[in-house]
Amino acid sequence: METLPGLTAAQASARLGVKRATVYAYVSRGLLSSVRSETGGSVFDALEVEALAAARSRRPSSDRADSSTMAGRPLMVLDSDLTLIENDELFFRGRRATDLARRFSLEEAAELFWGGNLTQTTNDYAVGDELHRRLVQTAEVLGSHARLIDRMALAVTVAGSEDPLRDDLAPHTVLSAGRRILAAMVDCLPSLGTEPQRNSPLATRLWSKLSAEPATPADLRIVNAALVLSLDHDLAASTFAARVAASARADPYSAIGAALGAFNSVLHGGASILAVDLLSDVLLHHSPEAALRRQMSSTTGIPGFGHVLYSQRDPRAQHLFALMDAEPSYSAGVDAARQVISVVRARTTRIANIDLALAALAVSRGLRPDSGQAIFALGRTVGWIAHIVAEYAEPPLRLRPESRYVGRTAAHMDN
Repeated sequence: METLPGLTAAQASARLGVKRATVYAYVSRGLLSSVRSETGGSVFDALEVEALAAARSRRPSSDRADSSTMAGRPLMVLDSDLTLIENDELFFRGRRATDLARRFSLEEAAELFWGGNLTQTTNDYAVGDELHRRLVQTAEVLGSHARLIDRMALAVTVAGSEDPLRDDLAPHTVLSAGRRILAAMVDCLPSLGTEPQRNSPLATRLWSKLSAEPATPADLRIVNAALVLSLDHDLAASTFAARVAASARADPYSAIGAALGAFNSVLHGGASILAVDLLSDVLLHHSPEAALRRQMSSTTGIPGFGHVLYSQRDPRAQHLFALMDAEPSYSAGVDAARQVISVVRARTTRIANIDLALAALAVSRGLRPDSGQAIFALGRTVGWIAHIVAEYAEPPLRLRPESRYVGRTAAHMDN
């Protein structure tokens, strides 16, 4: 196996979140190895650094000097009947997520997740002519570097401005708004190919926004599965943001806006974009080791790998890779992903996650680089709506943590 090029001391310290002196202390303790570079400085094995970062993140709070600052530590525990993650399996309201992805469309899965039945139709996931016109027009105000997620966020605001019942927080009204939001998030996107009818399934409508090529049945099956598998994932940052907004009794459109703000980040909803860069690099230069080196020298961690809630496998990624493995048209992206997985798994415990699967989907079919983020956002909006409805049933403003002041006091200022 080709040796993975090393990280500089500055890059290693940034990845580990420690001072450079601590990095060298790790070397002296045998936790890292280093070699001298041609320029005279030390370089560190990138995957050794990544493995140490993963090990540090798993340390129990009692091992830390100040457990209150532990990254990702819950501020509180909320009761929920929506999603269970247990033994590397994902369940939505007691149903295995992968089973829902096999059997149901996104719209059907949404109705089940919202606690309803399958009486709704795709006609309920549509917007009127006037709102559709406004959605198309608003895209013109965005800059040339706008991503699909930027258009989606703006569409939610526009849809809310057109809804006279936006302040009605009754469950059935919020769910109706949720259907409208999902439709607006798709219909606001520019079409690259032949645009299907506006009451077509959401997966069909979304494909025309991501690719200029007509969708095959396999394409729609895989995209729909990705949408369903993205529905919810416990209290991720974006979901918690939605609940905090709902706790303050923000209307559902504003609460979704809050969720999208937290979602649009490289450590959450945008991770698949970096994974697309990684897989594209592999396909271009035929070296997963060099591609990893380039990615890890400029980003935090390995895009598409690792998850705090799974130990051996991400069932969402596993399911999507299985679907793509069965389709020859997806071989390029899947092969690139497998090459990277082989290198990473040989040297670390990091597992491939759904971001890598979404990137393989995009690379294989020549979709927009941010297609995975758009798919993820659309599916996750279903979950946000469910959490918003649930939070409206709780006492208002309950999600209000307190800070512990650690700054200078007046007594210190007087000295």
